[in-house]
Amino acid sequence: MSIVRIRKGHNLRLEGVPAKKVYRADGPGVVVLSPQEYKGVKPRLAVSEGDRVEIGSPVWFDKRRPELLCTSPAAGTVTSIVWGERRALQSISIDVDSREQYRSFSSWKPGIDASRSTEMISSLLLESGLWPVIRQRPFSRIADPDVLPKAVFVPAMPTVPFAPDIHLQLEGREEEFRTGLMLLSRLTRRPVHLVISADNRSRVFSGVDGVELHRFSGPHPAGNVGIHIHHIAPIRHRDDVVWYVLPQDVARIGGLFLSGRLPVEKIIAVGGEAVEHRHHVAVRYGMRLSDILAKNTVHEPARLISGDVLSGTKRSADEALGFYDETVSVIPEHHGREFLGWLRPGRDRYTLTPLFLSSIVRSRRRRLDTAMNGSRRVMIPFGNIESVLPMDILPTWLIKMIIARDIDEMEKLGIYECDPEDFALCSFADASKMEISDIIREGLEYVEKNG
Repeated sequence: MSIVRIRKGHNLRLEGVPAKKVYRADGPGVVVLSPQEYKGVKPRLAVSEGDRVEIGSPVWFDKRRPELLCTSPAAGTVTSIVWGERRALQSISIDVDSREQYRSFSSWKPGIDASRSTEMISSLLLESGLWPVIRQRPFSRIADPDVLPKAVFVPAMPTVPFAPDIHLQLEGREEEFRTGLMLLSRLTRRPVHLVISADNRSRVFSGVDGVELHRFSGPHPAGNVGIHIHHIAPIRHRDDVVWYVLPQDVARIGGLFLSGRLPVEKIIAVGGEAVEHRHHVAVRYGMRLSDILAKNTVHEPARLISGDVLSGTKRSADEALGFYDETVSVIPEHHGREFLGWLRPGRDRYTLTPLFLSSIVRSRRRRLDTAMNGSRRVMIPFGNIESVLPMDILPTWLIKMIIARDIDEMEKLGIYECDPEDFALCSFADASKMEISDIIREGLEYVEKNG
């Protein structure tokens, strides 16, 4: 088995790396579901305020595909439904009961149900509300149950800042994880590509029927699923579909089939310079950031980010952790500008180039806050973007074609292989201070609608 070595990229050396210890958060009093996080669906409510729900009860469904559900991660009472502009469903809040009840689903017994059909697997995933954990490229939306992909990817080597430890996430869930891999292989009848780091020697990731093991090495974004797809099964056109599932969600699939209950917990990492305790936490899906950080101390002013510092989303303490996010990042908030900062030698500056003295000692961890350190500038191709993007794509030209809304050129330049998270490091490295991830997102949405 060969190793794919990624040369381009950069590992951010930031203060506040999470310790490899897992703590369990107290049970939440409230869980919040945000339908806006599920790309590719138009939600319609299945509950009203005052309704009681069980773990696994439907909360909303897709208008175009009613079989596609979102189910509750808690048992309790629906207390708040928030609508946005044009009656867009924003959030559903559920007060959690002290004693929770699970909705039962059919279970799966290895050896006895070895020949379980594709239709039976997909039906249970849809009925339980677990189908949304399966996403597809291009466009990174929830996978279409009626369209089989050419391949399935499971990225098990996160390289983002403050990334959770994959071994801690799967500890004690090895059987569930391997069962989930086997079920994905049977569901799609396509190769399941499991990607791990070159130095990973765990037996959990080997010897599963229908699974092809790949090893990658190199700096971030070597752990991004978009990079894995690009090097193993590239997307050539908009109908060239690839599915991908996070490792913990693979274990949830296995746990559902083995137990007949909807798994509702995941292990996340809490990191950053502005939080006192940096560690891993076992949390409930839909938990608010205030509940996750309840026993922690946040040093104000600070920014709470659901996700990593490169591609995460700024959120208030009363908002919930993103459905697909596995990191809570807490970094110092700063809006000021340093007078004549560009004239200083920069002994403590974070730099990707030999511009400052700090580049002499590259291994040292640095302090970073939210300051932009300057205003936006014209687009000048210094080569910074190209140096951190390990894809056979011309990012500067692609950005220009997106701004020009030229669909033909966007397709020729590989827009279907792109995703905002793969360009997040480009935004960080760009001397022009463009929001490159947002531009890529706009380009994908434009092509999806008009292509």
